[in-house]
Amino acid sequence: MNEKCTLIDLQILALLSGARNAKNSKLAQEVVDRMQKLFPDLKSSLLPASILLANVYASSGDIEKATDIKIKLNKSGGKKQIGITMTDIDGKLWKFRAHDQSHPYSAEIYEQVDRMSKEVIKHGH
Repeated sequence: MNEKCTLIDLQILALLSGARNAKNSKLAQEVVDRMQKLFPDLKSSLLPASILLANVYASSGDIEKATDIKIKLNKSGGKKQIGITMTDIDGKLWKFRAHDQSHPYSAEIYEQVDRMSKEVIKHGH
């Protein structure tokens, strides 16, 4: 089966994200179970789905189930891929990930983010 991310993959992952936001572990578990049954060959989608499921359990307070899922993933060799964000700055495409320091102005960028975070917190957000 083609491992490319399809519209159905995105819809399923969006549904799981919604379940995580609602702390609805029952819905998340049902989605992952159906996904495993219907699309067992979609390894590139099952891994993030399982990680999201673990996050749903963790956010709803069921740390034991979250840990069990993560242990299973580690035993099966499943590794979370590092997410990359892309942005265009003055016509140049920059790729970066969390805590990336590759941009020549990263120190200034992090200082500005810190200032903005403090300002947002000061206003109650």
